Amino acid sequence: MRLTTDCQVPQMETMATCTTASAYINKAAWVQRNRGVAMPAGRTNSMADDLLIERDLPSEEVWRRAEERLDWPISRGLNSAHEACDRWSGDSQRVALIECHPDGTSSRWTFAELAEKATRLAAAWSAAGIRPGERIASLLGSRVEAYITALAAWRSGLIFQPLFAGFGPSAVAERISSSQPAAVVVDPPLRDRVTAALAIANCDPLIYTVTSTGGVGRLSGDRDFWQEVQSTQPDHRMVVTAPSDTATLLYTSGTTGAPKGCMMPHSTVLALQPFVRHVLGLEDSDLLFCGASPGWAYGLYALGFGVMALGHTVLIYTGKFKPEAWLQAMSEHRPTVIAAAPSAFRRLVAVAESTGLPSSLRSATCAGEPLDAPLVRAWRDLAGFDLRDSFGQSEMAMVLGNLAHDKRPVVGGSLASVMPGLDVALVDEDGVPQGEQGILALRSPRYQTCTGYRNKDELWAERWRGDYFLSGDIFRRDEQGRYWFVGRQDDLIVTSGYNVGPAEVENIIMAHNGVAEAAVLGAPDPARGSVVRAVIVLNGSSPADIVDEDVRRMVADRLGHHAAPRIVDFVDALPRTETGKVRRSELRTVD
Repeated sequence: MRLTTDCQVPQMETMATCTTASAYINKAAWVQRNRGVAMPAGRTNSMADDLLIERDLPSEEVWRRAEERLDWPISRGLNSAHEACDRWSGDSQRVALIECHPDGTSSRWTFAELAEKATRLAAAWSAAGIRPGERIASLLGSRVEAYITALAAWRSGLIFQPLFAGFGPSAVAERISSSQPAAVVVDPPLRDRVTAALAIANCDPLIYTVTSTGGVGRLSGDRDFWQEVQSTQPDHRMVVTAPSDTATLLYTSGTTGAPKGCMMPHSTVLALQPFVRHVLGLEDSDLLFCGASPGWAYGLYALGFGVMALGHTVLIYTGKFKPEAWLQAMSEHRPTVIAAAPSAFRRLVAVAESTGLPSSLRSATCAGEPLDAPLVRAWRDLAGFDLRDSFGQSEMAMVLGNLAHDKRPVVGGSLASVMPGLDVALVDEDGVPQGEQGILALRSPRYQTCTGYRNKDELWAERWRGDYFLSGDIFRRDEQGRYWFVGRQDDLIVTSGYNVGPAEVENIIMAHNGVAEAAVLGAPDPARGSVVRAVIVLNGSSPADIVDEDVRRMVADRLGHHAAPRIVDFVDALPRTETGKVRRSELRTVD
């Protein structure tokens, strides 16, 4: 590891060229359709051309090209550690990860350094008697040790289990009770949560604590993470795994019931390649600022190892989220692309409106929660380019998005395209295709980011209707082909026989200048079955009675009187999960 405050990202190698589109589409028609696609000043259009061509290819060809970008032939196997790290380690100067720390320092890690540390850790686990197929849990924040732990697990044939650093003891206990990890890697500030969790959970794993100098933070019986790494020889050989072998066990956030352990295969880095290429749109010289935690699939894979698997560099901030700190880190390291959750972008915009954004940024994308129109406008006014949304699930992949180099304008709240290589439909509960609205379903995916739920085969089987995997999320498709999130299937409000999607109502309410946050849900009503209830957090610019009157009228005018809130409640804050999603179940218990 080398400390620096002036990290230069080396020029990335050009990926292998692939089959041209001429055998699959009419090139003249393609040129005509995509004429006028804007490119940033000073950039070539070769990457954009390749992406636009690929979007017209059959799914089989998209995946054939994706497989060709792998280092190992798919018939030989696929190991996430090799594809996301070791394959690039031959260039000792090629940077994989840049850490920005709260004290203003930074750490630059090459692919070679990560591979070497992961190999040493894998050897230490082998010496400790941990065998392929066992689980390695990680309760770490956004820091290099989380990446090393994942790489070491994958190269060993072990299963990596990320635990979000915001989890309390009960959430940790619930997940490790189910997974029964052989070891837990933990930050010292989070060590007490593991102690409390183990008092509840029925397991006794080895504990590897990421201590500072002198072993501060390590309890009696703990193993020192870095001491184990440094004292073990890097003589562990990469285990050859099949694409379908489980690489990661990631438990869902539990917003719709008990957390379910998603068994994510080694082919996950391949399944997310369309998102990395077509939404992030990374070119050789780009640097991605990852504003998502490696404790969840979006940060771990979509913005982490999925990016590294194509040889790109990821920039992270290791401290707690503070917009000012993010802006400082970006000003110093000059990322060109930023990705995070919409809630993070809202706070970033609020600060950057007075400070400005780094001029290096050319692209921004988000996922994890609905993106409302006011935030789209605020970002466009501030940055001069669009904030593009995307949608996915740990069980599926990244499925929908506003793609890079698309000449169509971004419309707030909508997703313009299906990811290349994927086929979706809007269906009913029986899997029957519907018209303009239904449950988003993924049809016969060649690669999917989950192969099942751990010890819950029946729940996994319930998600399938023949060739369709049901997301549980309801979308509406408009005449332009854009997809609009309506709400979770369980959250749909049926009032007087009409179906009302919470997200559509929330988007309208959020457009009010006096509203900071809003959540919409159904409330029991003896006459109508249910009525629409809005729970609103004010920003202080308008009195509650004015906001109440305005939002009822706005929704009625836009969606109809049946969708207008009959109940409007005002609260100081919305209850949220550790990842920022609204806990609607808690709102339902509040009168």
